[in-house]
Amino acid sequence: MSEPFVGDRIVVRYRLGDATPTDWRGDPAAAQSDVTGILRADGDPLVIDRDGTPESIPRAAVTSIRLLSRVTVRNSEIRAVEAAAAAAWPGTESAMVSGWLLRAGGGFTRRANSAVPVEFGADTDADAIAAMRGWYSARGLPTMIALPERLIPAGHIDGRPRSGEVQMLVRDLAGAPAATSEVPVRLAAAPTGPWLRAYRGVDVDVEVAAAVVAASRGPVAFASIGDDDDPVSIGRATVTESTDGTRWLGLTALWTSSARRREGLAGAVLSRLVDWGAEHGAQRTYVQVEADNRIAGTWYRTLGFGLHHTYRYVEI
Repeated sequence: MSEPFVGDRIVVRYRLGDATPTDWRGDPAAAQSDVTGILRADGDPLVIDRDGTPESIPRAAVTSIRLLSRVTVRNSEIRAVEAAAAAAWPGTESAMVSGWLLRAGGGFTRRANSAVPVEFGADTDADAIAAMRGWYSARGLPTMIALPERLIPAGHIDGRPRSGEVQMLVRDLAGAPAATSEVPVRLAAAPTGPWLRAYRGVDVDVEVAAAVVAASRGPVAFASIGDDDDPVSIGRATVTESTDGTRWLGLTALWTSSARRREGLAGAVLSRLVDWGAEHGAQRTYVQVEADNRIAGTWYRTLGFGLHHTYRYVEI
């Protein structure tokens, strides 16, 4: 499990001692105890907000830290968000196989070329795996699947890891940062070549990339700051509906030139896309962040995003 961020809800297990909180059960024979709450400081000691009371725990006393979702999340809610995210990035062709949504997009991005379990009881038996492998093989692609936590029982899928842990961070759209910057942010209905090269590098296959990022089962918008031929900050937004009827704003492809960071450009792009999402009826919003990306993970949490669940990619 990855290191938690300030603002995450965690469980800290620790050895009892003079410098630690007393055992909440009041057990005089206990050697260890735990605290569940919001991490407020990640130095030494750790500071956890337990129902409004700050608890300090020296690092040397900590035996384990477990990261929790910001609020209690049911499996059906994980599946619903994943369905909305898959609809926002469906590849250029797709198919349903045994409860899995299979996506292909010419090999451009893992997200557009992987299968995700969007139906309850998605099969993991030999027939389902063979069918998925056949579908991807016919397109010259490896069989890669996205495994959201808890949706597939442990040990039911074996394969080669294709990513580390990815975190799905969410928040309500109400109260999200509104556009206040004077930096002009342009919105377009389709990506340009310079936008795509800013997103994926100068060697990107523009035709394939354009088809993949423009594919969405709902409205899509492309934001940029800077010259048309040389954007310095970009972002992509979609509005798609989950299986429970929630309309989700998906924020992806957020990027700012290294030479222009710390100027508020990413915030301006995100805020403009939040406004766009509200105009299109979105109720909640999500971002997907690699768990080891401490800069992005910290920034999104300062904007009110919290952990919903995690997933990872595996090639089978």
